[in-house]
Amino acid sequence: MSVKGYAKHEILEVHEILTIKNACAAKSSMMQGLASDSKLKEILEEDTKISQDAIKELKGFLEEVK
Repeated sequence: MSVKGYAKHEILEVHEILTIKNACAAKSSMMQGLASDSKLKEILEEDTKISQDAIKELKGFLEEVK
């Protein structure tokens, strides 16, 4: 069975990626407060932003296939 042209296992894989990205964003965000090096803080801020953008994109995809 497929949902709008996607197999169920493909949709489940997107859910898995979304879960991982949520964990990555949370970890990067929390680590920003612990980092004392300004360059490391900058890298963590950028990683958090990229992860949040990916989360929005993945959520959008999942809403499309509902």
